[in-house]
Amino acid sequence: MNASLVRYELTLLWRNRRTCIALLALGVMIVFSLVVTSVQIARSDTARAAVAASERERWLGQGEKDPHSAAHYSVHAFKPAPALAALELGVEPFVGQAIWLEAHAQNDALYRPQGDASALQRMASIGPAGLITGFAPLVAFLLAFATVAQERERGTMRLSLGAAASARRIVGAKALACWTLLLICLVLPVAMLALLIAALGGKLSLDVLLRALMWVLVAAVYLGVLTALGMAVCVRATNARMALSMMFGAWIALALLAPRWVSTAADSIAGLPSTQSIQQTLAEEASGYWSAEQGQRQLQQLLDRHGVQSREDLPVDARGAELDLVERHSHEVFDRVLGGFHDQVLAQDRMHALLAWVSPAAVLQVLSPALAGTNFQHHRSFIDGAEQYRRALVNRMNEDVMAHPLNGDQPRHLNDISLWSQIAPFEHVAPTLGQVSAALAVPMLALFTWLIAALALLVRFSARLKP
Repeated sequence: MNASLVRYELTLLWRNRRTCIALLALGVMIVFSLVVTSVQIARSDTARAAVAASERERWLGQGEKDPHSAAHYSVHAFKPAPALAALELGVEPFVGQAIWLEAHAQNDALYRPQGDASALQRMASIGPAGLITGFAPLVAFLLAFATVAQERERGTMRLSLGAAASARRIVGAKALACWTLLLICLVLPVAMLALLIAALGGKLSLDVLLRALMWVLVAAVYLGVLTALGMAVCVRATNARMALSMMFGAWIALALLAPRWVSTAADSIAGLPSTQSIQQTLAEEASGYWSAEQGQRQLQQLLDRHGVQSREDLPVDARGAELDLVERHSHEVFDRVLGGFHDQVLAQDRMHALLAWVSPAAVLQVLSPALAGTNFQHHRSFIDGAEQYRRALVNRMNEDVMAHPLNGDQPRHLNDISLWSQIAPFEHVAPTLGQVSAALAVPMLALFTWLIAALALLVRFSARLKP
């Protein structure tokens, strides 16, 4: 394709005041949204770091205490915001940011930003990716309308077709010019700014860079689909009024209705049990304490295991061994009940990805949080990491109790900072892009299928273009 022809189309688009105002207005909104969200995330990260440091000091400075009591009072595990969360908030406003780690219980995450936000803040919580998903189709269709439909109405298309070697060549140049403007104004600035903010916050890494590049690629393909669809509609429509009506209808169907239908359908097909039922099952199957009958059976098992006749003859502390049995029993319940629930959430996400084929906007809603590290798959890695840390902490406390057998009437065994300092601070390690890449295959295939289909329509209709 002739580069000079593309530059000529870019010049014409840039001189169109209405299209430029719409394009720049959306670009400014996207950048502004990124900046505001970044400031909020930075404040939250600062607060989380300060509280985490305070929690560490409290843990180390709790003085002499029964180790199992220390496991009950324990610490909070805090989740740092992903480096690219400002691009796409995903589930972050709706899931907790901290988990209270205590013995006998796998607690739910606390401090949900969306729950603490005002009604006005909830209405204005859309981020850069949401603006691109919902409003970029309008701007893309407006550019297509200005370059094709309006030129046909004014009669300038006849002159262009007469001077061009083929209709496909001139339509291709127009499409490439529109896509280039969308990419330059809507995607590249916000992606570069997000990387700069990540670098200033000390979060820039090779994985973050790869995620940002993939996000740019996905957004560029999405804009390419919109451009091709808009051009195809304008080429196929018999007049400008019909083209405008068809594109407005396409925007409503693809960007507004289809994503909501996909979400509702995924919830209907792969529904989730209620939180109350999950909590009830945990309360029944993973009680924090044995009944008197269960306690007697567990004590007899301990006596038989160690070959002794009485509690006083046990080489380990009976209370610590019983507490350890309670704790390890709960691990199986948590893995089966809570782990099964989390598996169901991921299955619903996979169903959402399968149904997202109906709209490129729905596909982008799946890919964007996955690349930004803000979907449930990434949040579950925090939940699982915090739970493994909790189990290691509680088990270590119970081991210390068991290692000091006091099976008579003596006071409980106490320990101090020499034990507390053996527990390293909690640090969340987010999964890399490679570790979550399998979940990206289906939506990526769907997005590129949309691109191929849209380009095929454009090529077919361009061959029959009439001025």
